[in-house]
Amino acid sequence: MFKHSLIPVLLLLLRVPGDSVGFQPRPTTARPLMMGEWADIAILRDGSDYYLAQSSGDYYPGIPIWHSKNLRDWKLLTYAVWNPQPHNLWVTDLAKDASGFHLQYGIASTGGGHILSARSILGPWSDPKPTGLPPDGVLAESSSGERFLFSSGYRIVPLKPGSFEAAGPALDQPKWPVPEDLAIECLCPEAPKVLMKDGWWHLLMAAGGTFGPSTSHMVLSARAKHPEGPWELSPYNPVTRTFSRHEPWWSKGHAQLIDGPDGNWFLIEHGILKDFRSLGRATLIEPVEWTPDGWFRVKESWPKGWEGPARVDLPFSDEFEGDALGLQWQFHKRFDRSRFELGGGKLLLAGRGADAGSSEPLTIQARHRAYQIEADIRVEGTGRAGLMLFRRPGSYLGYSISADGVLRRELAGHQKYRRQYEPKIGTARVTLRIVNDWQDVRFYYRSEDGWKILQPGMEVSHGVSDPWNLRPALFATEGARAAVESFRYTPLETDEQFHRWLLKQAERQAP
Repeated sequence: MFKHSLIPVLLLLLRVPGDSVGFQPRPTTARPLMMGEWADIAILRDGSDYYLAQSSGDYYPGIPIWHSKNLRDWKLLTYAVWNPQPHNLWVTDLAKDASGFHLQYGIASTGGGHILSARSILGPWSDPKPTGLPPDGVLAESSSGERFLFSSGYRIVPLKPGSFEAAGPALDQPKWPVPEDLAIECLCPEAPKVLMKDGWWHLLMAAGGTFGPSTSHMVLSARAKHPEGPWELSPYNPVTRTFSRHEPWWSKGHAQLIDGPDGNWFLIEHGILKDFRSLGRATLIEPVEWTPDGWFRVKESWPKGWEGPARVDLPFSDEFEGDALGLQWQFHKRFDRSRFELGGGKLLLAGRGADAGSSEPLTIQARHRAYQIEADIRVEGTGRAGLMLFRRPGSYLGYSISADGVLRRELAGHQKYRRQYEPKIGTARVTLRIVNDWQDVRFYYRSEDGWKILQPGMEVSHGVSDPWNLRPALFATEGARAAVESFRYTPLETDEQFHRWLLKQAERQAP
């Protein structure tokens, strides 16, 4: 069905040579391609072009698709899912055959797999079709046309040619034994990828859990001559993993192999920046090398051309001068075209929900450890509109303005203080500012006398108990109609400064 060199499977069912598996503490120096919540990567090489898709969770439009020529410079092209869908989309595969591009994903809330297709990577993408597969179950096809379903239920199911229908009983395999002394969240086998190279199927598996201890996630590798096995475990397992919470990246995992345009090979994966779970799971890259006996392992040095940071072509700010919403924006829960209008240099946003958390806000991804956001907002009607940092409906913080000219703190899931500043400014129009200074947050509004702070400030690092990333967001509650004339996102740390910090961290962890 799909002809490409990277075929995903879900399998953590490996025949183990010998009695134990030796884990090698080899910290590696991953670097970010995209900061923010850009997790669960599926990457495809099509000639000299690279396309990358990621999970979008509960945000729409869903499943972003990026393009690069060199794996260092990326541009967001489009989204694959625009129409309302059940929530929490998990990307499993991006592939191409003679008919075009095909994207497989699972929906966690309904427990099913889906597929959609397009002649061009830019779309239009078809409506999703159920595959009958588990949400993380995917198809693998051999060069001779044999088809197999691999799922997280520790099963391999042979399929009939050209279909998703089982051709026989499931083929059980022994589980891979995780050593008891590893600090992980759970076994959680998920999202394997397969590369066919030199007569071998190289299998990569994510394990250990994403949101547990900083050392939880990992990438394991095995190889076989045929999907039914027997599988040989890599002597370099775990191929990549966080061995200490002092490393710059936590919970590295969920990786796929890709060959670069210059002949170098890489792992594309995701991970959490040390101490900054509030930024989400970034898309990362690490160089690998092939050994003489045909295994791959992470290299100890980077190839030429990677001296500086990767670049992302995606705007931060928006003056709303066009007639289409910028690709940096995603709504929580659903993308509803009837909720907004663009024109005359402003965004008109209709309200929804009783409070800021249920308002299905319009969000962007924060991509820096320190930044400030500002918005010029005018409100009409009986509801409220404002600016906030949004994690989920039960966790957010910000300020709103109402038609009676009162600034109100919008807060849930964070420390509540007995006293908080909620002034009456006498106008339904205001410029709000939020400064996220290394997870210490301050709030401001602009008056005739300049900027005034709105106390108290907040600390937003939170921990494993609430792992979702904080997103800058515009919102309007039910009964309100907001007019936003400008949204400004200003990094307080440059990409070059962050890159230098990463290089210093790598020097400290080097043996």
